[in-house]
Amino acid sequence: MTNVAPLFSDPYRQRFAEFMANRREPDALARVRRTAFERFEALGLPTRQQEAWRLTDLSALQAIAFQPAAHAAVDAAALPTLDIPTHRLVFVNGRFAPGLSRLRELPHQALVASLGQALLTHPEIVEPHLDRLPGLTNHPFAALNSAFWEDGAFVRLPHETVVDAPIHVVFHATGDDNAVHPRLLLLLEDGAQAMVVVEYRGTGRYLNAPMTEMQLGQGAVLNYHQIQEESPQAFHLGGIRVRQDRDSQTNLHLLSIGGQLARTDLDAVLDGEGVSCALNGLTLARNKQFSDYHVRIEHAQAHGTSEQLFKSILDDQAQTVFDGMIHVRQHAQKTDARQLNRNLLLSKQAHANANPRLEILADDVKCGHGSSTGFLNSDAEFYLRARGIPAAQARALLVYAFANDSLNRIRLTPLRERLSRLLTDRLALDITEES
Repeated sequence: MTNVAPLFSDPYRQRFAEFMANRREPDALARVRRTAFERFEALGLPTRQQEAWRLTDLSALQAIAFQPAAHAAVDAAALPTLDIPTHRLVFVNGRFAPGLSRLRELPHQALVASLGQALLTHPEIVEPHLDRLPGLTNHPFAALNSAFWEDGAFVRLPHETVVDAPIHVVFHATGDDNAVHPRLLLLLEDGAQAMVVVEYRGTGRYLNAPMTEMQLGQGAVLNYHQIQEESPQAFHLGGIRVRQDRDSQTNLHLLSIGGQLARTDLDAVLDGEGVSCALNGLTLARNKQFSDYHVRIEHAQAHGTSEQLFKSILDDQAQTVFDGMIHVRQHAQKTDARQLNRNLLLSKQAHANANPRLEILADDVKCGHGSSTGFLNSDAEFYLRARGIPAAQARALLVYAFANDSLNRIRLTPLRERLSRLLTDRLALDITEES
């Protein structure tokens, strides 16, 4: 008798069966989960033979048998804060931690809550929007999230509602060889406005596969900040779906700092006239860290505007990938879309890959893209050293100036100042190591 090798999905299939056996939730959600798991089985784990994953080496991740994360306690002092009043939701290993969270009074009918709790109390609001946005259909980790998420954050702001205090969501993972699948669902109805800060933190070696869905109604405004500052041993493989209606505005700030491998796939559909979408990405990578952004912006209607600026600072043997697509549909006339990727190499062993692209089917547009990769300007470094600044400090000043352009785009002052201090501390450490 010939022995048949187990299929790659066998461990996942058993885990999914056990997961579903312990769930008590609406039939509609159970169907969504089963459909997502079937999609994962059809897709399989990515390989480098697939064009979208050609530069993302997952061999180290695939060698680990990740298990569902256990319940864990976390000291509140270990969690990040903004030092201003916020609506705060904390999740540990993908589960809501009410003792670490703080929800302030909200405007009438606004809801900021655990997604699991919102499904129990307001299923008619949550279910029609969960896992309904287009995009990332061929992303296996997005499918895994839809199948396995336990909890997450839910934000719903009704018509013309403005939330002044930032909504601060912290996803903390801990333990070794754990897999967590946090979920975030943001619904901003017509004219609503919000500022959201999402932070991914953790300790140990784990897989974090989060999924964020954002839906903006007409004239809604969202300032969204995602800070990925995880354990040096962590794997972060996340997805973001965005859909914007007429005259809505998004400002999305994406910072990648931690993890041994971090990848975020973002798919945005600008599905209304006069839509504006600004993306600001910054990566700080060192040692053998790998950071990857795959971005697709689809202009579906006329008079839309999008701007992308992605920067990376790479030291040692770090690597980054930026794969950006701007797609303009045939009827999306008067589109104005810009895409720029800039990479600063601090080591000859560091490596940056850039693939900016345009697909334009309309004939009356203003679109452009570009990418640059290089080392520090030797003339600028010489200028600083000629004025008595030591070599290491001169390099640190130039690196800080390169990154500060991205940080200055963040309007939330406490967060901007904290990230500025983090950059300064890292550069100071580099100076100490070079001395």
